[in-house]
Amino acid sequence: MDAKAYRWLINELDKWRVPVDLQALHKRGPEVFDALVAILEQGQLSIRQRKNALWALSDLCMKRGAFLERNTLLDRLAKTLVVGDEQELREVAARVLVHQFFQQEGHAELRPLLSAEELKSLLERAEALGLSDEVRDHVWYRFNGITARRRFHIRRVYDADGVILEDIRRAAFEPVFASFRSLLGDEIYELAQAKQDAGQSDLLRGLIAPDSGWDVFVAEVEMRVVGFVAVKVDPETFIGEIGLNAVHPAHAGHGVGTALYEYALGHMKRAGARVATVATGGDASHAPARRAYEKAGFHAAIPSVWLCRLL
Repeated sequence: MDAKAYRWLINELDKWRVPVDLQALHKRGPEVFDALVAILEQGQLSIRQRKNALWALSDLCMKRGAFLERNTLLDRLAKTLVVGDEQELREVAARVLVHQFFQQEGHAELRPLLSAEELKSLLERAEALGLSDEVRDHVWYRFNGITARRRFHIRRVYDADGVILEDIRRAAFEPVFASFRSLLGDEIYELAQAKQDAGQSDLLRGLIAPDSGWDVFVAEVEMRVVGFVAVKVDPETFIGEIGLNAVHPAHAGHGVGTALYEYALGHMKRAGARVATVATGGDASHAPARRAYEKAGFHAAIPSVWLCRLL
C-alpha cells in the first residue's frame, strides 16, 4: 500500500464508529488486509484506530480470498489482544473471537483454529484482566449458546469425515462380527460371512463418495463426529431406505441413534418417500439396533432367518 493510500486508511480508521462501514475498504482490494495486520502488530496508533482495524479485519476475513490463511492471521492477533493490557482492545478481541467461533458452524475448515476449550480459557483470562459488564455478558451468552448447540448437531457428511466414520464403523460392528463368528462357528464364518464383513469398510467409502445415490448424515457431540446414517429414496417407488449406520460405542445409549433415525425419516419425507424401510439382524448383538428402530417407529416387520451348513 502506497503512502497516500495508507494515510487514507488511517484517516478512515479514525473516523469510524462500531459497527464500521467497510464499503470503501472493499473497493481498495486485498492490500488493505495486510496494512490492517501491520497496524495491529505494530501497535503504534490510537486505541480507536486499532479497535476499528480489528473489526475491519474480522469483516474482510469473510469477504475476500485466501480464506483460511486470513482467518488464521485474525485468530492469532485476536488471541494476543484478548489477554493484552488495553481493555478496549481486549473487549473487541473477545467479541471477534466469539464471532470466529460462531463462523465455524458454517466453515468446518476454521474449526482447528479455535477450540471451545481454548476460547473458554481466553475469555476467562480476559474477564480476570477486566471486561465491561456489557461485553462480559455478551461474549459469555454467545459462547454458551454456541457450545450448547454443538453438544449435539446433525449435518451432511464432509469428505474429511471419512477417517472418523471408519473408526466408528469398526468400533460399532466389532461385537456384531464377533457374534456372527460365534453363531456360525469359525469354519462356516470364514467361508460364508467373513468376506462380506471385511468388505463393509469399502461399502462405507462407497456410500460417502460423490454420486453414490446415498445421502449420509453425521451426528456431532461437542463438535466431534460420533455417529452416521446413510439414507436413500427411490423416486419411482417412493420408498426410503436407511442403510449402513452406526454410533460409536462410547456414545451409545444417549439418544444419538434415535436422533439420526428421526433426522433420516424427516429427510425421506422431504424427498417424497411414502414408506421407510431398514434391515437389521435378529441376533443378540443387534438387540440395541432393533430397540432404536422400534423407538423411531419401525414396528411392521417380516421376520427372517439365514441358515448355513457345510458341504
